[in-house]
Amino acid sequence: MVDDRSPADDAAPCRVPIHHLTSHQVDLLRTVLRAGDIPFGIHRGEVVAAGVHRDEITKAVRWAGVDPTRSAEFEDPDHRPVKRPLVEPPRRPLADGRMEATRWRRLSAGVIDEVVIAVPLMLAAHAGAPAWTGAVMHGVYHVAPTMLFGWSIGKLWCGIRVTEADTLCTPGASRATIRWAVAAVPLMASLFFGATGAVLTALVMVINGPILFDLRGLHDRAANTRVVERTAAGPGIWVRSARRVAATG
Repeated sequence: MVDDRSPADDAAPCRVPIHHLTSHQVDLLRTVLRAGDIPFGIHRGEVVAAGVHRDEITKAVRWAGVDPTRSAEFEDPDHRPVKRPLVEPPRRPLADGRMEATRWRRLSAGVIDEVVIAVPLMLAAHAGAPAWTGAVMHGVYHVAPTMLFGWSIGKLWCGIRVTEADTLCTPGASRATIRWAVAAVPLMASLFFGATGAVLTALVMVINGPILFDLRGLHDRAANTRVVERTAAGPGIWVRSARRVAATG
């Protein structure tokens, strides 16, 4: 880009209007200009300075007048209102302050749930009950408490909850059912089709594997749910209280 200004333009004072700025924005502008060691004055709604600082003052006035809710209006990399952190946190706080449940808590909760429900399923199979009985038992175990309270026994113990992804409220019956139906595909394949161990392992990995990357499995996406910590203060169980930590620290 060719600069077509003459030396006389730089020597002459520049005047940049700031009538459109609020008092708070004018204060912000003053701070920016002072930090840049730019000699200036404000007179009758204009910033007055040497012509050599015209570009810097114009840019600072534009930046001071940007609406924070519309940061896309001004994308100068040196004056961007909101910059991304150098290191992204692994789990960002959600709208209500809670964090998504960690992979280890989800794994622990899943193992606890399957161990608990395995006992009645084995007893039913030993008694000669049809396959659909086991499917119903498994569904009731997972769907009923999830739609009523947002937890199963494993999730209750691990201090995590199932919520709707958009509202972060306890999921309704339809979402809880869809979530269970997708997660239970390996079990159904075993009960009704006699699937082999290799097939079941592949199904489990396909459904739950995405949790390793973004903390949501295929069943979460199908039902539009998230698994989050119990409260904004943390998971609850397995976490020492602040008072106890202070006492032992």
